[in-house]
Amino acid sequence: MVSPKNALECFVGAWGFLNATLVNTTTGELLPDWHNPYPSGMSLWTPNGYNALIVTANDTTEPEKRPMELTQPASPSDPDSRWALVGKYSIAGGGPFRLSNVTDGSRKDREGPAGTVTGTFLTATLPSRIGPYTFTFKFYDHCKVWNLRQRVGDDKLRVAWYYKLPDIYVGNTA
Repeated sequence: MVSPKNALECFVGAWGFLNATLVNTTTGELLPDWHNPYPSGMSLWTPNGYNALIVTANDTTEPEKRPMELTQPASPSDPDSRWALVGKYSIAGGGPFRLSNVTDGSRKDREGPAGTVTGTFLTATLPSRIGPYTFTFKFYDHCKVWNLRQRVGDDKLRVAWYYKLPDIYVGNTA
């Protein structure tokens, strides 16, 4: 094991989705999930140990799950069935995390740190998601891409790939 400092430096920032799948670990079969393999969303990781995540069905590939006519505040004439789609096909949460079992990775194939993330969602759009979570991670391509693997049941594995979004500076940092 090594210090989690390098892994934390890799995590810090904003990340977009490349893809996400649910796999039956017994058969290797891809299982249907509430989103297709290319959801929209992002995750944010801070240097002081917090993260936030939002995942939605993809606006381009699943527009029937993303009612574009809805706005905030909700209009009394908006059908509940349209708002139900927003709730059914999106999830968000945030809270503290910590890193453990961190390894440095090999220099071969530009692999980076790997290990385990444990955390607690303090807030979430789906109340059953509030609470602890655990997943393993591995960085690639000089920390520009990372992979999440999370057990969700006895024979199911959630696998997601993220890519680093560019840093945006919004003012004078001097």
